[in-house]
Amino acid sequence: MTSAPASTIDQEDSHSPSGHDHPQDQENVPLPRFFATVAVAAVSVLLLFLLNIAYLYGTVYHQSNRGAAFHILLVDYDGGVVGRSLLSAYQQLKSPTFPTLFTQSPSQFPSPDGIVHAVRNRQYWGAIFASPGASQRLSAALQGGSAATTYTPREALTYVWDESRYPATADSVIESSFASLVDATRVAYNSLNGTSALAILARNDPAAVRVFLDPIRADAINVGAMPQAAKVFYNTISMAMPILQQFFFVLALNGMSTRFRFYNNLSLKTSGTLRCVVSVAYTLVGALCMTGYIWAFREAWPVHGYQFVETWMVLWLLMHIYFCLVDAATAVLPQPAMPFFIVTWIFLSVSATINPFELTPGFYRWGYALPAYCAYEILTYVWTGGSTPELHRSLPIMFAWWLVGLACAILAHRRRYRLAFSTAGPRRRSVSEKGNDTASEAIASGDPGHEVDEKSKAVHADDVGHKLP
Repeated sequence: MTSAPASTIDQEDSHSPSGHDHPQDQENVPLPRFFATVAVAAVSVLLLFLLNIAYLYGTVYHQSNRGAAFHILLVDYDGGVVGRSLLSAYQQLKSPTFPTLFTQSPSQFPSPDGIVHAVRNRQYWGAIFASPGASQRLSAALQGGSAATTYTPREALTYVWDESRYPATADSVIESSFASLVDATRVAYNSLNGTSALAILARNDPAAVRVFLDPIRADAINVGAMPQAAKVFYNTISMAMPILQQFFFVLALNGMSTRFRFYNNLSLKTSGTLRCVVSVAYTLVGALCMTGYIWAFREAWPVHGYQFVETWMVLWLLMHIYFCLVDAATAVLPQPAMPFFIVTWIFLSVSATINPFELTPGFYRWGYALPAYCAYEILTYVWTGGSTPELHRSLPIMFAWWLVGLACAILAHRRRYRLAFSTAGPRRRSVSEKGNDTASEAIASGDPGHEVDEKSKAVHADDVGHKLP
């Protein structure tokens, strides 16, 4: 055997995939067009995050100047110096950064139970009241004796608040405002009645002196206690997770459907039914998992078993809405556009739930119509035992989103099916023509076995054809 010349071998090695690129290969690459495309992609991604972050940051723009949008109820059951000190303290603290107090007469709220009910029903963000007879008890305690020994400063004032209503805001704004108001009331009392109190003070009674130094404090009633640290995630990251879960699963489901020729081998009705069953089953399990980790980290949060089931159903409805919307989007939008859709949807949802609308500019109140906001309102309704009145608004919006999502998902499924059928059509015709040519050759050569085999294949093809609409 004659061996190939060395020059020929070297020339073949130089064209092998492991060889170095030649200048002529580099000339075939449209570098200007490549870099232009990369630049467009980079600018698009940068604009995506810039606009979404700017939208999110806008929810807290000048937030401290909107504290007056929180409405607090004030009732003076005392009618004495303690009540006057409370009103004087508010006048000193009154500003755009401090909640607005609305003074109501005791006749409108005959008992503190009515105040608690008003806060629980979210007519006010909180309430504070001067206890009946607070000034008389304080005056008697300053004179010493058993009244001074049994006097409790916390019985002078009581404030009511709801921690379950945006826990981070309730802790940082509402409760801290009450603490500032109580401290200011103590200072106002010393200014209004300090001289008179000193005149009647029993200086030789240590208990009376303690009352003089610490005359007024406040007791707190938290109608929606949330002692767990995980509460800060309920209206933030927990509103983004359902969207991401549906997005990744829909991508996987579409990929598996293409790989196993889901639309080519099943009818429109059968494939649609199976996809619906998968969506319901997956979202049920996903909602159960989310409810499970909320309950696993609830610590001392006083919730019950029926609230677990209700939370599970609310989260399932939210996740199924997201599944339908993401499913429809993947059928219409090109694949490079899906990250833009998902990231924007996440930022819009979190922006609608991260803060109460009282602290955001008016433009953001269109978020009332978003599924995430409605779901969070329904969840707080469940967790507080049905005390929130927004259910009549949030629940119909959620069901409207669900119906729209189902309609979009059905149309998206029909579109996928038609695209798959039109793509597979030429392939079927090509295979059929090739089979006919092979059968003709077999008949011409006199091969009866091959002819029978091709007839059976033709019958099988007819059966498959009858499955298609």
